Order: sequence, then structure tokens, then C-alpha cells
Amino acid sequence: MPDRVAQRRAMLLAAALEAFGTRGYHAVTVREICSGAKLTERYFYESFKSLEALFSALYLDLNGQLKSATLAALAEVQRQSAASAGLRVERFAEAALRVLLEFIRDDPRRARVMLIDAVSISHDIQRISTAVTDDYQQLTRSFIELLFPNARAHGVDIDIMAAGLLGTNIHIATHWVREGLKTPFEVVLRNNLTIYQAMSAYWPRLAGSTPAPLPQTTP
Repeated sequence: MPDRVAQRRAMLLAAALEAFGTRGYHAVTVREICSGAKLTERYFYESFKSLEALFSALYLDLNGQLKSATLAALAEVQRQSAASAGLRVERFAEAALRVLLEFIRDDPRRARVMLIDAVSISHDIQRISTAVTDDYQQLTRSFIELLFPNARAHGVDIDIMAAGLLGTNIHIATHWVREGLKTPFEVVLRNNLTIYQAMSAYWPRLAGSTPAPLPQTTP
């Protein structure tokens, strides 16, 4: 029985990706999802209490896939870097950005769910989206700390930088989706990488300067 429940749940998620990813959340009904999955509504409510709950599950599933692929790509770059000339900003950034852009390009339905509808459905979905974004921001923060040691000592606020970098990645990807992926993949990737290349060029100059204390905040 548990295997059958899991199988039906997977069928509903597949139908949801097709429906939400092509027509958008607000144009879809439970009945349409069930029709796409070839299941009755009874089986829908066996796994999900509402259409919004289904969207949430799909959104988290897609982000889980993306994060796993991103971590695998970054781990491979780190492994290769350990055996070569050391860590390079561009190599890490390119690996992560390539995973993101390929994830979208290979199935644009994912982008509709993750980048567009997730920010416009409800406060509950927005809260989930914010939590996912915070998780990626923490990953970006770790990336900065690894590649730019002692950044804080030179007046760099890592949290602000992480938020800015992640925001840039998301907005460029969203723009690409909204234009229908018309711009060639490598052009999008290359332009997204420019900010990381600028960071890489600026860091030696910053690291060679006298450390600047961070401004004091008032309670």
C-alpha cells in the first residue's frame, strides 16, 4: 500500500509540473490535475489537502533537485581545484550557474513554477520560497567565505554580498525565462559571470590594502 500511495503521489506531481509549468497555478484546478494524472479526486486528497499544498510539494521537490545538482557540481570543482592551481572564483561560479541555467533550459516548466508563480500565489508559498532563498543565500555565503578569506576584516559584509549575488542570479534567470529563452545559453552564462570575474579581479587589491573595520551599529 505505501508503494502505491507513493506512486500515485509521483503521478500527481508529474501532472502538476505539466499543468503549473505550462499554464500557471491560477489557471489550474484539482480536477485538471487528476485528469492529467489519470486519478480520481479521492487519490488527490490522499496525498494533498489542497492545490496549494500540491504546488508547495512540487516547488520543494524541484528545488531539492536543483540544490543536489549544484552541490555535486561544486564538489567536483573543489576536487579538481585541490589537484591543480587552487581555488578560482570563476570556476565555482560557472559550475553553479551552468547547473541553474541548464535546469531551466532543459525543462522550462520548472522555471514557471520556481521563478514566477512561487512569488505570486500566497503568503504561505512566499514564506516557503523565502526559506528556500535563505538556504541558497547561506550556500552563497559559504562560497564567499571559502574564496575570499578575511573578507570581513576588509569591510566586506558577506551577508549583503551573498544576497546581492543570489539576487543577480535569480533576476537574470527570470529575465531569460520571461523572454522565452531567446538569448543563447552561453551568452546568458557569460554575462552572469561578469560580476564574479569583477570580484576576482578586485579581491587582490582589496586583500593587499589595510583592513577596514566594519561600521559600528547602534542598538
